[in-house]
Amino acid sequence: MYAQYIPEIFRGARSASIAWRPDLNFLTTPGKRLFLTGDEAVARAALEAGVDVATGYPGNPSTKTITALLPLATAHQMTVEWSVNEKVALEVAAGAAWAGKRSLVTMKMSGINVMADSLLSIAHSGVRGALVIYAVDDVGTYYGMVEQDSRHYARLATLPLLMPASPEEAYQMTLLAYRISAQTGAPVFVLATTAVANAITTMKAGTIRNRVADAPANFVRDVRKFTKATPQWCLEQHADALTRLEQAGELCSQEEGINRTWLPVVGPRRLGVVVSGVSYAYLEELRRHNPERYAEIAVLKIGQVHPLPRQTLNVFLAGLERVLVLEELEPLVETEVLAELAEMGQRTAVVGKRRGGLPRVGDYSVDLVEQALAVLLEETREVQALAVPANRPAPKLLPMQRTLEFCPGCPHRMSYYALNQAIERLGFAQDEVITTGDIGCTIIGMNAPLDTCWTEVSMGASLGIAQGMKQAGIVRPILAAMGDGTFYHNGIAALLNAVQARVNLTLLILDNSTSAMTGMQPDAGSGRRADGEPSVRANIALLARGCGVEYIRRLDPYQLEETTLALQEAMQYPGVSVLIAEAPCTTPGKLVRPQLVQVDQEACMAGRGCADTPCYHKVGCPSVLLSLDDIRPRLSIDTATCVSCGLCAAACPFDAIKQTRVEEEQAVFSIVSLKHLLQD
Repeated sequence: MYAQYIPEIFRGARSASIAWRPDLNFLTTPGKRLFLTGDEAVARAALEAGVDVATGYPGNPSTKTITALLPLATAHQMTVEWSVNEKVALEVAAGAAWAGKRSLVTMKMSGINVMADSLLSIAHSGVRGALVIYAVDDVGTYYGMVEQDSRHYARLATLPLLMPASPEEAYQMTLLAYRISAQTGAPVFVLATTAVANAITTMKAGTIRNRVADAPANFVRDVRKFTKATPQWCLEQHADALTRLEQAGELCSQEEGINRTWLPVVGPRRLGVVVSGVSYAYLEELRRHNPERYAEIAVLKIGQVHPLPRQTLNVFLAGLERVLVLEELEPLVETEVLAELAEMGQRTAVVGKRRGGLPRVGDYSVDLVEQALAVLLEETREVQALAVPANRPAPKLLPMQRTLEFCPGCPHRMSYYALNQAIERLGFAQDEVITTGDIGCTIIGMNAPLDTCWTEVSMGASLGIAQGMKQAGIVRPILAAMGDGTFYHNGIAALLNAVQARVNLTLLILDNSTSAMTGMQPDAGSGRRADGEPSVRANIALLARGCGVEYIRRLDPYQLEETTLALQEAMQYPGVSVLIAEAPCTTPGKLVRPQLVQVDQEACMAGRGCADTPCYHKVGCPSVLLSLDDIRPRLSIDTATCVSCGLCAAACPFDAIKQTRVEEEQAVFSIVSLKHLLQD
């Protein structure tokens, strides 16, 4: 029943869009059952709950929720947006909920860190309408960034948290979260993991709410509730948050299916499993396939992770001799189980992360849960073999792994190649000049052969890190690289700080006017909103000027020599210099220039005095192919992927790679043009 939800191919799926769906209105397709991912199940539930405002920031594996709601915004009279960052997204959603409406905010785990400052304040004030926070922890780090257990935030902010084990539960718990938030005034977390967010299943859907009878938005002035101006008010709000949390726990406990208990099929009630999250799916898979082996085990599945259902837990633990706790990452539930047993005065052996060998790193699997059950059954002493593999083996269904690299013709490759050229011309070795990197496509510059970026911390952090290095006393040039979306997200404040500190560094902004890595979502500089309608286009140069930057240059990265010279000049400028490399993303497959790129095999010196083959080894473009025949290496251009950026031609020291005019190769070019038109 549950294993179908978590096929390995979807656990690490990197698609952030729903382009594979022929109908963008699939959430409202007539019929009794829908075929949805966990992200999309949350979107459908929000739609049924009557969500008025949905906000978020793109970041896999949570991106598909807002993506699914966007095409439905107008028809269902709701506002859906990609906000400039997660803090703003939360604030917009909270404003709507304070005005009595129902709102949704979505993000990956890293975004919770960004919104945390506002989160705690909003949590203590509560809401008047309903606010659901849907976040996804990337357990196993399939999308990069820190492996984080966001359950801690629910405890920190005194907020209820529900944790689904499947897409169906994501749907059911989102509906429940809206009811709890509306009844108690507490914002409610629905926390999924990558395995649940990306899994796909069919599910039965309910009825979408009719909005005709909804009350108009209204906000009543209540500074005692909605400000933090006096200590007394803050204390009262904290007490109110605790009351709301207790009420939410009572409502969850009354909800059928959120916390469920299964008694042993045979024998006395001696062994038990307490399980939360996707581990329940793995447990059910094992119990279904081998019911006799696990017939004597009682099971408590917890969906209400904060506050824990203490009475249910107490009843379940009573009389057990051994209990296994299954939860990914930190032993939060396990700690509560140990505390409950201590208060009960009951000597029960607990198998988990403290004793039993279950890991605090990485995601669980059917095999790992099977080993844990063997420890519970005393067939073995400790989980060992699969606890924390040093290198996760690639799932059998996935293609052969390869290096993460820029797409053919990517303007970022042009910019980093020019940067390496500029560093060399200034007389430095490449490893002498530090380039701090940032989140998004720009960080791919850390990989060979460019080897440009040295660090990656969080959105917009590259500039602050670079400033700190300069202020620590590093004399040689330091650059910070970030994308346009990252600059809008959290780079502006760091730029202002660098100007105020009067440090000597260069900010290289790689501006492709979209959030490319997460699925081509628009950002503030795209000139369009999330629904495709035109909007004001932010101007990075003017923003930098407003921060006090005096040296600002806008560049076309495909003009390689001009870009290289500009980087040389900027790195020698005494102060903060900003270079903006502007060119659109080439992912749609559009030709950069109306020319074909071909290798003149007679002029090519590969294997004949051109041992370095810079067109291949220094550029690193997937469209440049190197093959070995019986005589010597042979270079060629893959016309199926080449977008005619010309970087390989610029890198060739023998002028053996040429961009051929359209008129000279009209027949071939027509075929390539047709290929790119079909890709658009």
